[in-house]
Amino acid sequence: MDRSRCNVAWHWSQLTALDATLYPALVSSVLCWLAFPPVGWAVMVWFAPIGWLALVAREKLAGRHPYRKLWLAGFVFWLLTVHWIRLPHAANYLAWVSLAGYLGVYLPCFVALSRIGVHRLRLPLWLVAPVVWTGLDWLRGNLMTGFLMGSLAHTQVGFPIVIQIASLCGEYGVTFLIVLVASCLTQSFLSCETRFWHIFFDPRCSLRLLIPAALAVGMALMYGGVMLIQHDSLPSMTIEQRGPRIALIQGNTLADWKGDPDKQQSIMQEYARLSNEAVEQSRQRDGRNVDLFIWPETAYRYPLFSVAENYQPPAARFPELNLNAAQRDLAELVRRTESAILTGIDRVNLFPDEMGQPDYEQFNSSVLINRQGAIVGTYDKMHLVIMGEYVPFTRWFPLLKQLTPISGLATAGQHPQSLEFDGLVYCPNICYETAVPHLIRRHVTELAESGAAPDVLVNLTNDAWFWGSSELEMHLACGIFRAVEMRRPLVIAANGGLSAHVDSYGNVQQVTPRQQTATLLVDLPGRASNNLTFYAVHGDWWFAGLCVICCLALAITGRRSQGK
Repeated sequence: MDRSRCNVAWHWSQLTALDATLYPALVSSVLCWLAFPPVGWAVMVWFAPIGWLALVAREKLAGRHPYRKLWLAGFVFWLLTVHWIRLPHAANYLAWVSLAGYLGVYLPCFVALSRIGVHRLRLPLWLVAPVVWTGLDWLRGNLMTGFLMGSLAHTQVGFPIVIQIASLCGEYGVTFLIVLVASCLTQSFLSCETRFWHIFFDPRCSLRLLIPAALAVGMALMYGGVMLIQHDSLPSMTIEQRGPRIALIQGNTLADWKGDPDKQQSIMQEYARLSNEAVEQSRQRDGRNVDLFIWPETAYRYPLFSVAENYQPPAARFPELNLNAAQRDLAELVRRTESAILTGIDRVNLFPDEMGQPDYEQFNSSVLINRQGAIVGTYDKMHLVIMGEYVPFTRWFPLLKQLTPISGLATAGQHPQSLEFDGLVYCPNICYETAVPHLIRRHVTELAESGAAPDVLVNLTNDAWFWGSSELEMHLACGIFRAVEMRRPLVIAANGGLSAHVDSYGNVQQVTPRQQTATLLVDLPGRASNNLTFYAVHGDWWFAGLCVICCLALAITGRRSQGK
């Protein structure tokens, strides 16, 4: 009986010890998730990480295999935050769980590296934690093709004064600030012997531990305030100064993997109808015509063919009439409306293989057709979506193709493009490319170096895959940060929503409802300044890159300590 009681007591003590690691981590995971859409309690993110940070500060992590528990907490957070990954297809449930499992690894890595800095190097939590979190965020945005949706910074897009520092150090600076504040709150909380809310009036609590947070927040708000005052002081556009009027056309076609020709035709007819309605709205407003229609990703369903130089494809398989069908049809649309069009389209490039037989590569592209029906230029998507536009390792394991609904594989583009029309330079990107900060920065800086600095960023996307879920707000948040980082306005044309006009300071000027057809008329400002932001010029390495180097240093320190 005594042995039985001892066993029960031992098991209970182990369960309690395990809970001492798991429970705080899970509470922080749930609180952080509540800061994101669909709940969107954005202020909560400033203290939600306290459970994770308290585990960093603890002298020893309780229980057996504490880092497995931390992974579970990270897994739960990502499972909740990116639940919409499962929606496009039944096969995506596997992708959802796999992605959450991979992203869940970052939480135990954060705790482990931070503990090395706090306990072995005796550095303050308020310094170590934000550096480690920011460095790991940079890795998350670059490894495995990069996935930076769900960044803590994205919860703050409703507060433009907070996110202006992104023009200096990218969204990573906002993330750093959030974790810094949470770290200072954690330190002060742990120094208080009573209750958390006694921090501000219990003399046993160390208010001095809040000083770094107060200074950092103060400087960030001061910079943001100056930027917004500068924005508000800009003179209003005169009629002579205003730029082109564009119409963002939002269809609401439910996305699927079937290539039904009748459905493809009905999609294009819907967008043509909405474009005609936009022309009528514009003329009724002030008698002005639409200068440019912008349709979403792959909204135009006929492929745009191009042929390799000095190659003539067999006329029997590729009659000239079919090769020119897309351009001819789009030219007819612009002739009727007297407006140019920028639309998402599949581009197919024909070329001979080694045996001289016809071969091709397919791109997820956009094309700009001017009022004369001529092609101004095309842009091929550079950052492909894993399991959406390509399946990794299929060259070695062809069986993987059968696990996905993808019927064809896209080829990645190699260079950004500037599409000039009516005196403005448009820089298109497609789908989740706005979720990759360094890619959009590359677009802007490369074009600026070539003398074609973009005036407007354009995102074409098909978010109807996600059935009006919280993915729409999370994707829009990415675009808002890209506008601030590059100090360029951004327009978004999205099938299923959310289409939007975001100014260069991150203010959402117009946005459509979700899962409805809609048109947005946007009067663009004139030419943007050729000056690039500090972040555009210097990129990630001066700030987030330095955090990555610190993470590597902490990992090496931990490894050497284990070897002693």
